[in-house]
Amino acid sequence: MNMHDQPAQTTVPTTGNKAARQRFIASSIWFTVPGTYLAIWAAYTLLLPLPGMEEPVARLLLAVRWLLVAMLPYAAVCMVIATIRFFEGAHNPLARTESESLAIHCRVMQNTLEQLLWFAICLLVLATYLAPEQARVVPILCTFFALARSIYWWGYFRRGTLGRAPGVQLTLALNIALLGHVLLLFCRQLMA
Repeated sequence: MNMHDQPAQTTVPTTGNKAARQRFIASSIWFTVPGTYLAIWAAYTLLLPLPGMEEPVARLLLAVRWLLVAMLPYAAVCMVIATIRFFEGAHNPLARTESESLAIHCRVMQNTLEQLLWFAICLLVLATYLAPEQARVVPILCTFFALARSIYWWGYFRRGTLGRAPGVQLTLALNIALLGHVLLLFCRQLMA
């Protein structure tokens, strides 16, 4: 099934039993959260330090450039929405004539934009604190973010609204850790 089709009808509990929904959402946390940190650590240990990262401005430029990769899922969903709106005739979003599939793409777009803003601000701040040999984390984080958002998008169409849980968990594990890390670095700088 591709992401242009109607959402999947599954046995995922979307209404009714709150405990069943919570169990379903929690069922993937045991591998998504530790998996986030393990994947980033593994990529970091395998990737050699990047050349030319001695100057702070070089690390900041690296982050700005790699944010393009992090933005790809957002750009992709925007293009899908534009295409679907054109072919469905749902040209006026205020008329609320879109299909369920289009409504899901719009939710994915909104949520991805929100998460991208959080990620981008934290990444740019982090880039100002990185040592030259640590700069290799920038492409790793941007690639991971793009992958997490793609999993979120795909999950909606695979298993309905609760199918996005792994993508949410991957994204939040990354963004929360990133925010915590840059806040710690910022506070240490203020106290120095």
